[in-house]
Amino acid sequence: MIERIVMALAIVVLGLLAYQGLLWRQRRRVAQGSKRGGRPDRSALLVFTSPTCAPCKLQQLPIVDRVLVDWHDKIDFELVDVAERPDVAIQYGVWSVPTTIVLDAQRQVIAINQGVVYEKKLREQLAKAAANAQWIGGLAGSTSAG
Repeated sequence: MIERIVMALAIVVLGLLAYQGLLWRQRRRVAQGSKRGGRPDRSALLVFTSPTCAPCKLQQLPIVDRVLVDWHDKIDFELVDVAERPDVAIQYGVWSVPTTIVLDAQRQVIAINQGVVYEKKLREQLAKAAANAQWIGGLAGSTSAG
């Protein structure tokens, strides 16, 4: 009986480690592949979806639409259909939809959200990305002036 419990715990721990490894690999891939287009002084929001994804259409996209009302002129936004552009999904290590990725102005990863991310959390992540851009912009301005 004890052996079965230990074996079950070992399987759970290995599963959690594998999941963390996949997340780490995805973040690393995004960081390497995120030096792409867009304005260099703006954060970015990437939303990965597919035509058959019900949570994308019914939950994630309405949330993104509400967030974009306030953020559309402050961030770059890209909606990526993984069925049409699987190469982009592979580049960013996306393996489930919906997935949202928040990048700061230097295209460094601020957040990767697998599954539906709620409005409050997405707004906080975009604010963090904007704060990073302002801090780095202020740092660059102070070093170039001196």
